Amino acid sequence: MNLRAKVDGNSGAFFCYPSVVSFGGGVNSSAMLIGMHERGIKPDAILFSDTGGEKPETYQHIDEMQAWCKRNAMPAIEVVSYSTSRHGTLENECLNNETLPSKAFGFGGCSVKWKRQPMDKWVEAWEPAQAAWQRGEKVTRLIGLHAGEMRRGKIPDTDQYAYRYPLREWGWTQDDCRQAIERAGLSVPVKSACFFCPAMRKAEVLQLAEQHPELFDRAVTMERNANEAGNLETVKGLGRHWTWENLVAADRSQLRLFEDNQAPLCDACFDE
Repeated sequence: MNLRAKVDGNSGAFFCYPSVVSFGGGVNSSAMLIGMHERGIKPDAILFSDTGGEKPETYQHIDEMQAWCKRNAMPAIEVVSYSTSRHGTLENECLNNETLPSKAFGFGGCSVKWKRQPMDKWVEAWEPAQAAWQRGEKVTRLIGLHAGEMRRGKIPDTDQYAYRYPLREWGWTQDDCRQAIERAGLSVPVKSACFFCPAMRKAEVLQLAEQHPELFDRAVTMERNANEAGNLETVKGLGRHWTWENLVAADRSQLRLFEDNQAPLCDACFDE
C-alpha cells in the first residue's frame, strides 16, 4: 500500500496520508473508528478535545475506547485541551468571567476555542502534518457525521486540510452506528457535550438534575453567577429564554410553559 494513502477496501475511497480522526466521545465517532477497523483502515492519529466539562459517562467511554484501540492496534486517543487558558476549563472560564458559554447567546465561540483550536494546534505541531505540507499535500481530517445528518453541512477543504465523512460514505445511519458499537462488544455511549451546554433540551436538563445533581448544581452556580453580575441582558440563563434553575424547580405538569426549541449542538461539540 502506498504510504501516503489509506485505501478503503469496501468502497474504494482513499484517505490521503496523514489522516486524523476528530473523536468526540459519542456514538458517531466511536462507530467511525470501529468501521475503519473493520475495513482495514488505520488512521494516523485520533484526537479528543477536552473542555473539562464532559459528563462522567463520556470520560468512562473514552477509557473504554482507549482499551479498544490498544486491543486492535489502533493509535491511542490523544487528549488535547485549550492549554493556553489561565482558567483551565471552560466551566472555570465562565465562572471567572461571570458569564455563560457563548452558545447561550447564539454563538459558537466556545466550541471553536475549546474544541477545534486545540486539535488544530496539535496537528500543526505534528511532524507528519508538517512533512505533508512541505510536500504540498494535505492532511485528511475524518469527521463522524452519519448519513442521516445531511442537514449538517460539510466543512470546506483548505490548502492544508481535506475533510472526509466516512460514515456518510458508507451510508451508515444512527442505527448502523449503534449496531457497530454493540458488534464490537462496547457499550453505546451517551451524547457527548458539556454538562452545562446551553443547547441541551429541557428533558436532558431534567435528566441531568436527576442523574447528576452535583453537576446540575454546578451549572446553576454558573447561571446564578452570571445573572448576579448583571451580564445576562439578552438572555435569562442557560436555556436562553429560561433558566435551568427555574425549569427544574417547576412542577413537571407545567413544563409546557417552556418551549423545547433549542438549536442543535455545534458540529465541533456534538457527537450523538
